[in-house]
Amino acid sequence: MKISRMFLLLGLSLFLSSLCIAQMPTAPEEDSRNIIVAIGLEGIDIFDISDPTEPKHLSHLNLENEANDVYLEDNYAYVADSENGFVIVDVSNPIEPKVVGHYFIGWAEDVYIKDNYAYVVVGDNGLVILDINDPTEPKEVGHYNIAGFSNGVYVEDNYAYVTDYVNGLVILDVSNFHDPKVVGYYPKAGWAEDVYIKDNYAYVADGDNGLVIVDISNPRIPKGIGHYDTLDWAQDIYVKDNYAYVADRMGGLVIVDVSNPTELKKAGHCITGLAEGVYIKDNYAYVASGSYGLVVVDISNPRIPKGLVRYDIAGVPEGVYVKDGYAYVADGSSGLVLIDVSDPSRSKEVGYCYTGNFSNDVYVKGNYAYVADRDNGLVIVDVSNPIKPREVSHCYTGMFSNDVYVKDNYAYVADMRNGLVIVDVSDLKEPKVVGYYFTGWAEGVYVKDNYAYVAGGDNGLVIVNISNPRIPKGIGLYDTTGRAENVFIKDNYAYVADDLNGLLIVDINDPTNPKEVGHYDKANWAWDVFVKDNYAYVADWMDGLVIVDVSDPTNPQKVAAFDSAGHSNGVHVKDNYAYLSDGDNGLVIIDISDPENPTLVADMLWLTFYGISGN
Repeated sequence: MKISRMFLLLGLSLFLSSLCIAQMPTAPEEDSRNIIVAIGLEGIDIFDISDPTEPKHLSHLNLENEANDVYLEDNYAYVADSENGFVIVDVSNPIEPKVVGHYFIGWAEDVYIKDNYAYVVVGDNGLVILDINDPTEPKEVGHYNIAGFSNGVYVEDNYAYVTDYVNGLVILDVSNFHDPKVVGYYPKAGWAEDVYIKDNYAYVADGDNGLVIVDISNPRIPKGIGHYDTLDWAQDIYVKDNYAYVADRMGGLVIVDVSNPTELKKAGHCITGLAEGVYIKDNYAYVASGSYGLVVVDISNPRIPKGLVRYDIAGVPEGVYVKDGYAYVADGSSGLVLIDVSDPSRSKEVGYCYTGNFSNDVYVKGNYAYVADRDNGLVIVDVSNPIKPREVSHCYTGMFSNDVYVKDNYAYVADMRNGLVIVDVSDLKEPKVVGYYFTGWAEGVYVKDNYAYVAGGDNGLVIVNISNPRIPKGIGLYDTTGRAENVFIKDNYAYVADDLNGLLIVDINDPTNPKEVGHYDKANWAWDVFVKDNYAYVADWMDGLVIVDVSDPTNPQKVAAFDSAGHSNGVHVKDNYAYLSDGDNGLVIIDISDPENPTLVADMLWLTFYGISGN
């Protein structure tokens, strides 16, 4: 069966790391586990899904490049790899997978295995056919350049069905491996992502066009006979019985009744986050989700699908806020993720709300989370029930919402090139922009008394009088040496995370005349800062968490550091714990009861997968 391609953010990297999942048809005699293989930005991950409600991670193999698809047959995983081309991995021992074969063919997008031959589509190089009788020495035996951009492939009988961004669905006769020939086209499948063949029909995941069904009873004269416009972007597809299961990006898992291919009807729908790939086994759909990771859905009744479990959350944490036993994580393309941290050593995700674009930061006040959601502006989420957070409203702020601080009835948004944007949130269902102040490239904001302190990028620290939020006025500026990324106010000092320039301490006793009094410049790349008692906790990109003693603001001294292994870009301190948003490494919780000896409490790894498949 086809290994379907999916986009599941594995947290192994920022944004795009491909992943697919494939199931082993038979396990070794000594190993009765039910195995699937997932591929991501840095290689493959193998899971035991004997109990679909509790998938277990068995191993990881680093391939050092972005993999786009995987097909599993017998004891081998066949990987379409962006840099390495075609890679063969021995997974007979799922705990210790090993690369045994490799054939360089450029940017491989998808792969299908049939009768000891690998059919690989290679972007702008079309279809390549490889003899894999000896997995250690794959050999090219055939090639056809489709003259477009080939993205997916499925092989049935003597035909290879290729989805191509330029040509739609392309059908090739591969009865002669050495001389494949195009025999049919269906060009109306315009942005064809993937294809599944069943009986005499090709089921095409056709991007913005949804699900397209093509009659291929005569492969030389394919005919479109059915169409269903899914919710977002049909990325991947798997067909079982009378249902087509579509990974529909932001639309989640969409289930379509195809019992009558000419009259398609929606059967069911399950929110899975950013669905990029899907594989069906027995009564379960395994979805590669750019928001959640591996999502398992019970489809015993396809009309009432039930989400059962997610294997970690998938995303790129950008910001975090902790309140009343919960960590609210602005998780990039995954939206807002809620994590129960009442016992930090046993932290677990409890809720999720997709916020529409790319959540950069979050501020929690009362029962509401205010999310700075990039192009979508300010998104307000009701978190009174942490298990079921729901969006209440959103307000477009004009440019690129990056940070937010809420005070009284106003949300102060650092809106990048648009500067400081002030939103009246007295009516949560209808927030309204009431004030602007151009600060330059606004990265972060902190509000105290009648002043908004804006980390203004190259403009440094900008101080704005907001005593009248409708008429904000700039009153003070300190042009830092670096690029001001964020700011924290304590007493009469502004602590500025100043990018490559480290941590700056600015005296703001007179807001009209801010003055630098202290500087710690040995940071790697200071992105965020939180000050508690006599310590500044700096999210320092590749150096993790850096703790600086600021008891004497004129002479800040580093006392400790904790290398979190990811790319730290946000920090929040609550009680004796520092909560670090650590990019591709997820949410990291650090015990700082002794600031000079920080220790790891929990590390919630974000898994990112782009594809899923099996036999």
